[in-house]
Amino acid sequence: MNEFMKAMEFRHACKLFDDKKKIPKKEMNVILEAGRLSPSSFGLEPWHFLVIENVKIKEALRIACWDQPQVTTSSHFVVLLSRKAKFFKEGSEYLDESFGRKAKDEKTLKNAEKAFSNFVKKDLGTDVKNWAKMQVYIAGANMMSAAAFIGIDSCPMEGFNAKALRKALIKNVPPFDNKSYGIACAIAFGYGVDKRHDKIRWSLEKITTFVK
Repeated sequence: MNEFMKAMEFRHACKLFDDKKKIPKKEMNVILEAGRLSPSSFGLEPWHFLVIENVKIKEALRIACWDQPQVTTSSHFVVLLSRKAKFFKEGSEYLDESFGRKAKDEKTLKNAEKAFSNFVKKDLGTDVKNWAKMQVYIAGANMMSAAAFIGIDSCPMEGFNAKALRKALIKNVPPFDNKSYGIACAIAFGYGVDKRHDKIRWSLEKITTFVK
Protein backbone atom coordinates (compact mmCIF):
# COMPACT_ATOMS: atom_id res chain seq x y z
CA MET A 1 0.00 0.00 0.00
CA ASN A 2 2.82 2.38 0.88
CA GLU A 3 4.50 1.81 -2.50
CA PHE A 4 1.25 2.48 -4.33
CA MET A 5 0.71 5.77 -2.48
CA LYS A 6 4.29 6.77 -3.33
CA ALA A 7 3.37 6.21 -6.97
CA MET A 8 0.34 8.48 -6.57
CA GLU A 9 2.60 11.18 -5.16
CA PHE A 10 5.10 10.61 -7.99
CA ARG A 11 2.51 11.00 -10.75
CA HIS A 12 2.16 14.50 -12.18
CA ALA A 13 1.13 16.06 -15.48
CA CYS A 14 4.56 16.05 -17.08
CA LYS A 15 4.95 18.87 -19.62
CA LEU A 16 8.38 17.96 -21.01
CA PHE A 17 9.99 14.57 -21.52
CA ASP A 18 13.51 13.43 -22.40
CA ASP A 19 13.04 12.68 -26.10
CA LYS A 20 16.21 10.57 -26.12
CA LYS A 21 14.84 8.00 -23.64
CA LYS A 22 12.49 5.27 -24.81
CA ILE A 23 10.19 3.23 -22.62
CA PRO A 24 11.15 -0.46 -22.94
CA LYS A 25 8.52 -2.57 -24.71
CA LYS A 26 8.00 -4.76 -21.63
CA GLU A 27 7.19 -1.76 -19.44
CA MET A 28 4.96 -0.13 -22.06
CA ASN A 29 3.01 -3.37 -22.25
CA VAL A 30 2.48 -3.22 -18.47
CA ILE A 31 0.93 0.23 -18.91
CA LEU A 32 -1.30 -0.94 -21.76
CA GLU A 33 -2.33 -4.05 -19.82
CA ALA A 34 -3.50 -1.80 -16.98
CA GLY A 35 -5.78 -0.12 -19.50
CA ARG A 36 -6.97 -3.42 -20.95
CA LEU A 37 -7.81 -4.84 -17.53
CA SER A 38 -9.81 -1.77 -16.48
CA PRO A 39 -13.47 -2.04 -15.49
CA SER A 40 -16.16 -0.72 -17.82
CA SER A 41 -19.93 -0.35 -17.77
CA PHE A 42 -21.57 -3.71 -18.64
CA GLY A 43 -18.04 -5.00 -19.29
CA LEU A 44 -18.20 -3.64 -22.83
CA GLU A 45 -14.65 -2.18 -22.94
CA PRO A 46 -15.48 0.49 -25.55
CA TRP A 47 -11.86 1.53 -26.07
CA HIS A 48 -8.99 1.22 -28.48
CA PHE A 49 -5.46 2.51 -27.90
CA LEU A 50 -3.39 4.06 -30.70
CA VAL A 51 0.21 3.86 -29.51
CA ILE A 52 2.35 6.26 -31.52
CA GLU A 53 6.13 6.12 -31.44
CA ASN A 54 6.90 7.52 -34.89
CA VAL A 55 8.51 10.96 -34.55
CA LYS A 56 7.10 12.39 -37.78
CA ILE A 57 3.57 11.32 -36.91
CA LYS A 58 3.89 12.85 -33.45
CA GLU A 59 5.04 16.10 -35.08
CA ALA A 60 1.94 16.09 -37.29
CA LEU A 61 -0.35 15.48 -34.31
CA ARG A 62 1.35 18.12 -32.14
CA ILE A 63 -0.04 20.91 -34.33
CA ALA A 64 -3.58 19.80 -33.47
CA CYS A 65 -2.65 19.53 -29.78
CA TRP A 66 -2.09 23.26 -29.32
CA ASP A 67 1.60 22.74 -30.20
CA GLN A 68 2.30 21.27 -26.78
CA PRO A 69 5.86 19.85 -26.46
CA GLN A 70 4.87 16.75 -24.50
CA VAL A 71 3.44 15.28 -27.71
CA THR A 72 6.78 15.14 -29.51
CA THR A 73 9.12 14.71 -26.53
CA SER A 74 7.20 11.73 -25.18
CA SER A 75 8.44 8.21 -25.76
CA HIS A 76 4.93 6.97 -26.56
CA PHE A 77 1.96 9.18 -27.40
CA VAL A 78 -1.25 7.24 -26.84
CA VAL A 79 -4.53 8.40 -28.34
CA LEU A 80 -7.42 6.76 -26.50
CA LEU A 81 -10.36 6.10 -28.79
CA SER A 82 -13.97 5.35 -27.88
CA ARG A 83 -16.32 3.22 -29.94
CA LYS A 84 -19.17 5.01 -31.67
CA ALA A 85 -22.86 4.45 -30.96
CA LYS A 86 -23.41 1.96 -33.81
CA PHE A 87 -21.53 -0.70 -31.83
CA PHE A 88 -24.06 -0.54 -29.01
CA LYS A 89 -27.30 -1.04 -30.92
CA GLU A 90 -29.27 -4.10 -29.84
CA GLY A 91 -28.28 -7.11 -31.92
CA SER A 92 -25.02 -5.59 -33.16
CA GLU A 93 -22.11 -7.89 -33.90
CA TYR A 94 -20.06 -6.16 -31.19
CA LEU A 95 -22.69 -6.71 -28.49
CA ASP A 96 -23.07 -10.33 -29.57
CA GLU A 97 -19.34 -10.88 -29.32
CA SER A 98 -18.92 -8.94 -26.08
CA PHE A 99 -21.78 -10.51 -24.12
CA GLY A 100 -21.17 -13.86 -25.80
CA ARG A 101 -17.84 -14.18 -24.01
CA LYS A 102 -19.68 -14.78 -20.75
CA ALA A 103 -23.11 -16.03 -21.82
CA LYS A 104 -23.69 -19.74 -21.24
CA ASP A 105 -26.41 -19.98 -23.85
CA GLU A 106 -28.44 -17.99 -26.38
CA LYS A 107 -31.10 -17.01 -23.82
CA THR A 108 -28.50 -15.56 -21.43
CA LEU A 109 -26.96 -13.64 -24.33
CA LYS A 110 -30.29 -12.13 -25.40
CA ASN A 111 -31.18 -11.20 -21.81
CA ALA A 112 -27.87 -9.39 -21.40
CA GLU A 113 -28.37 -7.48 -24.65
CA LYS A 114 -31.94 -6.61 -23.66
CA ALA A 115 -30.79 -5.29 -20.27
CA PHE A 116 -28.20 -3.12 -21.94
CA SER A 117 -30.69 -1.92 -24.55
CA ASN A 118 -33.09 -0.85 -21.77
CA PHE A 119 -30.23 0.96 -20.04
CA VAL A 120 -29.49 2.88 -23.23
CA LYS A 121 -33.12 3.78 -23.85
CA LYS A 122 -34.03 4.73 -20.27
CA ASP A 123 -30.82 6.25 -18.95
CA LEU A 124 -28.59 7.26 -21.85
CA GLY A 125 -30.94 8.22 -24.63
CA THR A 126 -28.77 9.85 -27.30
CA ASP A 127 -25.80 10.22 -24.95
CA VAL A 128 -24.09 6.92 -25.79
CA LYS A 129 -21.06 8.81 -27.11
CA ASN A 130 -20.39 10.48 -23.75
CA TRP A 131 -21.01 7.21 -21.88
CA ALA A 132 -18.38 5.47 -24.00
CA LYS A 133 -15.85 8.25 -23.44
CA MET A 134 -16.30 8.05 -19.66
CA GLN A 135 -15.36 4.35 -19.77
CA VAL A 136 -12.20 5.20 -21.70
CA TYR A 137 -11.18 7.72 -19.02
CA ILE A 138 -11.20 4.89 -16.47
CA ALA A 139 -8.72 2.95 -18.60
CA GLY A 140 -6.58 6.06 -19.06
CA ALA A 141 -6.41 6.70 -15.30
CA ASN A 142 -5.31 3.13 -14.65
CA MET A 143 -2.64 3.40 -17.33
CA MET A 144 -1.18 6.52 -15.71
CA SER A 145 -1.24 4.90 -12.26
CA ALA A 146 0.53 1.81 -13.60
CA ALA A 147 3.12 4.02 -15.29
CA ALA A 148 3.78 5.93 -12.06
CA PHE A 149 4.16 2.67 -10.15
CA ILE A 150 7.06 1.66 -12.41
CA GLY A 151 8.63 5.12 -12.47
CA ILE A 152 7.33 6.38 -15.81
CA ASP A 153 5.88 9.86 -16.21
CA SER A 154 2.71 10.76 -18.05
CA CYS A 155 0.52 13.67 -19.05
CA PRO A 156 -3.22 13.35 -19.70
CA MET A 157 -4.32 15.59 -22.56
CA GLU A 158 -7.67 16.98 -23.57
CA GLY A 159 -5.95 20.11 -24.83
CA PHE A 160 -6.45 19.60 -28.54
CA ASN A 161 -8.63 20.68 -31.41
CA ALA A 162 -10.75 17.56 -31.87
CA LYS A 163 -11.55 18.23 -35.51
CA ALA A 164 -7.92 18.96 -36.39
CA LEU A 165 -6.64 15.95 -34.47
CA ARG A 166 -9.13 13.69 -36.18
CA LYS A 167 -7.99 14.97 -39.59
CA ALA A 168 -4.34 14.50 -38.62
CA LEU A 169 -5.02 10.91 -37.56
CA ILE A 170 -6.90 10.14 -40.78
CA LYS A 171 -4.01 11.50 -42.82
CA ASN A 172 -1.06 10.13 -40.85
CA VAL A 173 -2.29 7.01 -39.04
CA PRO A 174 -3.84 4.53 -41.51
CA PRO A 175 -5.08 2.16 -38.75
CA PHE A 176 -7.32 4.93 -37.40
CA ASP A 177 -10.92 4.07 -38.30
CA ASN A 178 -12.76 7.40 -38.17
CA LYS A 179 -16.11 5.77 -38.91
CA SER A 180 -15.87 3.45 -35.92
CA TYR A 181 -14.05 5.48 -33.28
CA GLY A 182 -14.13 8.93 -31.73
CA ILE A 183 -11.27 10.55 -29.81
CA ALA A 184 -11.73 10.46 -26.04
CA CYS A 185 -8.40 11.87 -24.89
CA ALA A 186 -4.65 11.35 -25.23
CA ILE A 187 -1.84 10.51 -22.83
CA ALA A 188 1.87 11.18 -23.32
CA PHE A 189 4.24 8.72 -21.63
CA GLY A 190 7.97 9.01 -21.07
CA TYR A 191 10.69 10.16 -18.70
CA GLY A 192 10.11 13.68 -17.46
CA VAL A 193 12.71 16.43 -17.38
CA ASP A 194 10.45 19.26 -16.26
CA LYS A 195 10.56 20.62 -12.73
CA ARG A 196 8.34 18.79 -10.31
CA HIS A 197 6.09 20.91 -8.13
CA ASP A 198 4.47 20.09 -4.82
CA LYS A 199 1.20 18.23 -5.33
CA ILE A 200 -1.60 20.59 -4.34
CA ARG A 201 -4.93 18.97 -3.55
CA TRP A 202 -7.92 19.68 -1.32
CA SER A 203 -7.73 17.83 1.98
CA LEU A 204 -9.56 14.50 2.31
CA GLU A 205 -11.86 16.08 4.93
CA LYS A 206 -12.88 18.81 2.50
CA ILE A 207 -13.88 16.49 -0.32
CA THR A 208 -15.32 13.55 1.61
CA THR A 209 -18.60 12.97 3.41
CA PHE A 210 -19.15 9.73 5.29
CA VAL A 211 -22.79 8.65 5.51
CA LYS A 212 -23.38 6.02 8.23
